[in-house]
Amino acid sequence: MPNTKSIEAGEGSSKKRKSIGRKKKGGSSLPAPPEATPSLPRYPEAYFNRKILVGKVLDFDFCNNGGFPIIGWLSEQGLEPLFSIDLPSYPDLIKEFYVHILATSKIDVTTKVKNTHIKFDVQTLATILGIPREGPRGWNQRNWLINDNFDKVECVKLLFGENADFMQRMYTRNLSLHHRFLHRAIATHILPKAGGFDEVTHMEAYTMYHLITGKKINVPYLIINHMHAIHGRENARLAYSNIITKILLHFGIDLTGEIHHPLQNVDKLGKGALGRMGFKKHKRLGTWIPREEDSNRVIKEEGEAEIGDEVQGEPREPQEEPTSNINLPRTKLEEILEAIKGLQQGVQEMKVNVQTIKRRQNRIAKRFAETGIIGNEGLITSSSS
Repeated sequence: MPNTKSIEAGEGSSKKRKSIGRKKKGGSSLPAPPEATPSLPRYPEAYFNRKILVGKVLDFDFCNNGGFPIIGWLSEQGLEPLFSIDLPSYPDLIKEFYVHILATSKIDVTTKVKNTHIKFDVQTLATILGIPREGPRGWNQRNWLINDNFDKVECVKLLFGENADFMQRMYTRNLSLHHRFLHRAIATHILPKAGGFDEVTHMEAYTMYHLITGKKINVPYLIINHMHAIHGRENARLAYSNIITKILLHFGIDLTGEIHHPLQNVDKLGKGALGRMGFKKHKRLGTWIPREEDSNRVIKEEGEAEIGDEVQGEPREPQEEPTSNINLPRTKLEEILEAIKGLQQGVQEMKVNVQTIKRRQNRIAKRFAETGIIGNEGLITSSSS
């Protein structure tokens, strides 16, 4: 008796082979479809949600027209090209750039993007950015730098005044307008950070001191060290987006088809940045002043002359007076004096507010009297309690 199982198996094999090699009427056979190979992710899952810190570009026209000294400070150091990089950001390539950085040296960066190895040192980065690499190399994220060309006491006094103490924390509210604008430029171009603009770090003060005094500073060295610091911090925002684009172009990375985002007007460091920093241009003087100063001035002027339109005379919330150009109090006595001064200021502001309310009540009563709703005896005088 024949083995039916073996026959059936053979028939099945024969049919299967025929179906694979079946020819069309024209005589050509269909090739077997190639197996799809899954593409490997460019970076690990931990980098999927990492935020990109978009680069900035300095508004040179605004700064020149406004007479901002930052133009001269940057020109003295040859840093205009760094602050003029107007290139789009490539989020996926930026993440790939950072995830592959090798923590082998602080004087160069070794990484790879799209399977292309990238390595640059201080000299190469200076060439890519078109800026000098002169000046001493220094880096310290925790304390003051120590070298022969830098005096921390002189630095603090230059930025915050003669009464400042280098042992205290440094805050931007104690900086002058132009020094504060310079700090924002450093914190977006040279040592970019996502927040904390109210505080001045040691490295930021170190950089500001060199730019203001004209002493040479090795900016490419600072950028390389800051890149390593970003790579070493978990969940830190990935900075230097436009600089990394310039680096990728230098090493011939193909950017075709990559998701990218061009710089917007909000990415310009100029008039809008000053507004976000809390400054406002004085209409009559044409100078930039803290917005709280302008609010206090309007309240005081309203106390001298009434405003006809009630909408225009809408009360503004009183703000604190600008902090004097010193650091935090150094003794307990000074802290007490500062507290007393704050209480006195609060009482004075309350008096101004009460007077403002009484004047507005008087204006409303006058309008009611004119329309016959109430008599003149219902008017509220400014001397009434």
